[in-house]
Amino acid sequence: MMTLKKIILLLTYIGLALPAAAKTIIEEGFIIDGVEGIVRKVEKVDVWNFIPETKITTPKGTLPANNPISLLPCSTLEQISLLAGGDNKIHVRLWGMFTEYDGNNYLLSVYFLPISEDAEVKPAKGDESTGNKDEKAAADKDKDEEDSIIPTDILKQIKSTKTPDLEKFQQIAKVAGDTNLIGRAGHLKKEGKLKYFQPNAFGYNVNPSKYILLPCKTLKSAEKQMGKSPGRQRYDVSGLVTVYKGRQYLLLRRTVRTYTNGNFTQ
Repeated sequence: MMTLKKIILLLTYIGLALPAAAKTIIEEGFIIDGVEGIVRKVEKVDVWNFIPETKITTPKGTLPANNPISLLPCSTLEQISLLAGGDNKIHVRLWGMFTEYDGNNYLLSVYFLPISEDAEVKPAKGDESTGNKDEKAAADKDKDEEDSIIPTDILKQIKSTKTPDLEKFQQIAKVAGDTNLIGRAGHLKKEGKLKYFQPNAFGYNVNPSKYILLPCKTLKSAEKQMGKSPGRQRYDVSGLVTVYKGRQYLLLRRTVRTYTNGNFTQ
């Protein structure tokens, strides 16, 4: 018969031998379509997380509910943060796209709808007749809605206690339209932890601003290529340009190494 000491030693060995639970990584490019949750600011830093109320199921895995996802800086996030105000959190329905970098997921928010926190009205205790009437009315309403031309998703939102917060929705400032950067030549650079793209002007009257690079698989691939050769490397870059608090950010979609053959454009 095994002693208590042996049992503890065995369980300890099994615990050490078992691999740690694998972290769920969502494939880059996966879109979430109107997922409800809380957007909350991390204390003391300008970083925001999206905490979904329900699990997010993808072809390659499931992200549990209440699992924080880091939001990338973008024009939509700036709107969300403004509406969150001093509370530093807001209940929303969010649309966005996942990116992946170094085994971590990030979410680029594309659109959102603020949700109000209406209290659910329940019948008073002991008033069973009122409750029965409400149930009958709800059943009749559901029956009528079977023939409704209103989409099911909208009907559910109308019946839900989580209704769109129209007052906040009207406060949303007009988005400074995100733009596409297509085939722009320049250099990928790094200063400390900051990584950015610096376009070449070549005599043109263009904005010399830096585009801060957002974490994604394309950036990781470019970094690996840069590590293979010393010195400055010139790339032809395409991606999505967005703005957050006055700074330009670039989500890379394509990078191609270019060569100048020793001419003056290097």
